[in-house]
Amino acid sequence: MTIRFGRVDIAQTQTPVNGLLWAGEDEACLSFDRIGSFLVRQGREIVVDPAPGEDERWVRNAVMGPVMGTLLYQRGWLTLHASSTSVGSRAVAFMADRGWGKSTMAAAMVTRGHGLVADDVTAIKTDGNGPVVTPGYPLLKLWPEAAASVNEDPATLPEIAPGSYKRNLRARRRFSSAPLPLGCIYVLDRGDALEIEPLRLQEALKELIRNTYGRELLQAARPASHLQQCADVVNSVPVRRLRRPYSLEALSDVVRLVEEDFVSNPDKGRP
Repeated sequence: MTIRFGRVDIAQTQTPVNGLLWAGEDEACLSFDRIGSFLVRQGREIVVDPAPGEDERWVRNAVMGPVMGTLLYQRGWLTLHASSTSVGSRAVAFMADRGWGKSTMAAAMVTRGHGLVADDVTAIKTDGNGPVVTPGYPLLKLWPEAAASVNEDPATLPEIAPGSYKRNLRARRRFSSAPLPLGCIYVLDRGDALEIEPLRLQEALKELIRNTYGRELLQAARPASHLQQCADVVNSVPVRRLRRPYSLEALSDVVRLVEEDFVSNPDKGRP
């Protein structure tokens, strides 16, 4: 893989969709205000065009997050909007829309003693031997109140982007650096009480498609292969809905429920 600086020409009239400007079979262009533009080619090359005068940390965060997610998609990986942790020898993924607590859930699992596998973008390889999650980076992106809930001081953590309230939390001591087989996917949802329920095949497939990274543009470039990847995952791995109150005080109870569910029903599928 090559990462280099260069000129990325974009039309001033183009509006990014969650950072993505356009995507084809082997090329995609991303742009972020006050950070820069990025061209990703054939799963092998990233051209970086930073915004003038901005901190290189913002550029690095973009490359390590959505830009790398785009490159992995081009390489044939299924990239989900999910944060993943290890539970024993397998990975557990927490999947949801933006702002629904994926990183917070992963941080709570890490605090409990589990290893971080990936935050925000979970890359899954489906090659006939069962879905496998490749490690991301030992970083978690947390809102200040979420960082405080896992006993971290938000004031000491760097911002993830200019003007962002989210903070970067390193998880070096509890990071799973080896690929792990995917054991279960939990779709995060809100509810008045803690509850886990298995999803039927059709509903699980819909959730994976809906929560694929860059679904608005990347899926359109490779619709058939993307659908097959999602089908391979839901036919191999249990997908469950995890309902919980939107309360940081309930995090420890949520973690215990996930541990109990995964350990007692590791291979339980859909009804």
